[in-house]
Amino acid sequence: MRFYMARQPILNRKKHIVAYELLFRDSRENRFPQGIADKVATAKLLINSYLNMDLEELTEGKPALVNFPAHFLSEYLVYMLPYKNIVVEILETVSPSEDNFSVIKELHKIGYYLALDDFVYSPLWERFLPFFKLVKIDIVATPLNSISHLIPMFRRYNLKLLAEKVETLEEFALAKSLGFDYFQGYFFCKPEIMEGNDIGSSQYHLMSIYNEVIKPEFSFYKLERYFSQDLDLTYKLLKFVNSSEFKHEKEFSSIKQTMIFLGENKLRKFVSLIVLAELNPNKPIALIHNTMIRAKLCEELVSLMGYPSLMESAFLTGLLSTLDAILDKPMESALEQLPLDQQIKCALLKNEGCLAHCLQLALAYIEGDWISVDYFTDTYNIDADRLISRCDRAYNWLRQYRSSVQ
Repeated sequence: MRFYMARQPILNRKKHIVAYELLFRDSRENRFPQGIADKVATAKLLINSYLNMDLEELTEGKPALVNFPAHFLSEYLVYMLPYKNIVVEILETVSPSEDNFSVIKELHKIGYYLALDDFVYSPLWERFLPFFKLVKIDIVATPLNSISHLIPMFRRYNLKLLAEKVETLEEFALAKSLGFDYFQGYFFCKPEIMEGNDIGSSQYHLMSIYNEVIKPEFSFYKLERYFSQDLDLTYKLLKFVNSSEFKHEKEFSSIKQTMIFLGENKLRKFVSLIVLAELNPNKPIALIHNTMIRAKLCEELVSLMGYPSLMESAFLTGLLSTLDAILDKPMESALEQLPLDQQIKCALLKNEGCLAHCLQLALAYIEGDWISVDYFTDTYNIDADRLISRCDRAYNWLRQYRSSVQ
């Protein structure tokens, strides 16, 4: 499934690109689609830029400006994001309320770089200004000749000024003469469409997970079961916990380890962000079902091979074994941002180790390559009847899954 977004450069007074604003798109048509709520657009944009793509690569290592509506502040979803490479743009629809004052003050304390988007002066905003570093002025809605009297106030709070929707040389020159620091608009560059592949998630499992995590005491066992049946959610979970915000000394070998490491509160917020994005349920069904049977067969077969302690790792190996095909990128690139145990990486990247043999046996069984099946059953002394029984159990599991989501 394809996803889209756009980026528009932010330039300094020397016309050097210093940052990019990320903009939501749902097709190659370079405009914001009608009928999309701000909170949904922001959620989708963050999922695509932060979990489906490499944000550093997307912005060439420069800061990313992202719009944040009131919902993200009131639900504290903004706390789920990195503060070192994201500029949080507080939308003009956010009110200068007491609740928002407390949240913005806390975000500033944590270290977030905060910007006021499409700022229109009101005395109610003055107490907020010490927490901001950037003010964006839409020079179409607020002409430059109407704000010159505000410049001293902005400088008093050490605020940087950005003129957006700059479309002519004259507008650039006027904004520059008024002391603006940064500039954005069609005069420099139109938004550039970026696109990529998303795995796509099942709404059934998404809502099942959401219904579980909102419980005061949810079950990690149930969540592991739901996550294990959806490659997209597992991939996003792994990539999320590998962000710079979460320090971990060892890599993960199971979904449950990842969830426990994240903790109840952060896991709830992660799921809320995914649900809010309303991921499209359309995905390559045949490929995903093939992936799932690989994962379940690996889990069953690794025990027969004499490694019952690796059942969870084997499942994850099978689940991620088609990631290159689904994301349309080399496996090494697909895995590089996932905090996986070395045994899993060796299996998927080097085809080495017992997990690799387990995956090869599973593939041989799926494809009816009985010569290879015989080789592995002889090598690991696997009883033929037990092999058939375990494989039947895996296929029954897949049938139950398919019937549950129809």
